[in-house]
Amino acid sequence: MVYHPLMLSRARRKLLVSLGRREGRTREDLYLLEGPRCIAEALKFGAPVRELLLTHALADAAIGRNLAQAAERADATVITISENDCRLIADTRTPQGALAVLARSASGVELLHGEGVILALDQVADPGNVGTLIRSADAFGCRAVVTGSGSADFENQKVLRAAMGSNFHLPLVTVTDLAATLWDLSNAGSDIFAATLSGADAYQTAESAGPRSCLVLGNEARGVSPEVAGAVSREVTVPCPGRAESLNVAMAGTVLLSIFTRRSGGVS
Repeated sequence: MVYHPLMLSRARRKLLVSLGRREGRTREDLYLLEGPRCIAEALKFGAPVRELLLTHALADAAIGRNLAQAAERADATVITISENDCRLIADTRTPQGALAVLARSASGVELLHGEGVILALDQVADPGNVGTLIRSADAFGCRAVVTGSGSADFENQKVLRAAMGSNFHLPLVTVTDLAATLWDLSNAGSDIFAATLSGADAYQTAESAGPRSCLVLGNEARGVSPEVAGAVSREVTVPCPGRAESLNVAMAGTVLLSIFTRRSGGVS
């Protein structure tokens, strides 16, 4: 096995650190992934891993050797770096000794068309919520997840950690105009549902959903934006007979995905 020991230059370290910010990821068209488990999932599902960076300690351990072998099979460069460089680059306080550099890959809007349920995120800003919803969408067999401006981006490291590898299992589509995309889906025969506090009972409404459905979740504080609301055909809510005022967006979204994908049968 060939390792490439590397003393990171200041410029290289600065570039890798910049991938922790949206503008850096956009400029370089790259993003970082942390942790052996997520990296292993990326390699397993053929994600475009360009480099695998391992600390010397992890490179000598069985888990590091296994990652390095998988990375080499994927034609990725395997590099050993110092513990200090790992701490400087990583987003977590206690990094696990494995980082990967991946090319950003854009999924096209054509992947949104077809039977099944799509999840749309309208300015869902919290990365933990976005990652959790990706994981829920994966678990319940959604066709894809789509988002527009104002949401945490799919390559945000907190999103990636919360998604736990599910981001490599289904298409994640970013569009410039979510409202226009939803109108296109509606014109193509999709039912567009939005989660609101005053919507109809989701358990009953889902029974009348067609084979193509899109569930829209809005911003944590403001809900669905007026522009997106114009494309919505029906509003739904999760009935809560208990004393809690409401569910947060990730919890409500998970319950609604369970309801709607059960009706549709998930990915077709």
